[in-house]
Amino acid sequence: MILGMDRYRLELHWDRADYKDGVATLTGAYFTGPVLKMSQRLNEKDQINIDMTNQYTVFIPNFYIAVVKWNGIRYEYDRVYLDNVRIENAHINSTPKVKHSDYFVIDTSKHEEQTHPYYMNYDCYLVNENGEQYKF
Repeated sequence: MILGMDRYRLELHWDRADYKDGVATLTGAYFTGPVLKMSQRLNEKDQINIDMTNQYTVFIPNFYIAVVKWNGIRYEYDRVYLDNVRIENAHINSTPKVKHSDYFVIDTSKHEEQTHPYYMNYDCYLVNENGEQYKF
């Protein structure tokens, strides 16, 4: 299991990713994972910072923190569907492009209400369709 914090696991999936000018646009994106059962509802228009430095350090000259933004949200069963999802980072075209079967695993363990203000970024890893972390 990736990140070792199953209770705090949040996954970001998508159907398609398009890249242009430091932005990856995700179509058919949604969050899923056990943390949704205990988390507060997400805002209609919001963003989170995901820290992928540990996985992508070989490709870029410094930290790899990307901003995931969305504008539109819909809760259905155990998924949270997101509209107009963009991942922004100046180095996004320097890293391997994600496939439709890949997904991000986001560790939300440091982001409970009392600790969230002290941690601005969420640790994140790209995994393949088999749930295995990519090793670059």
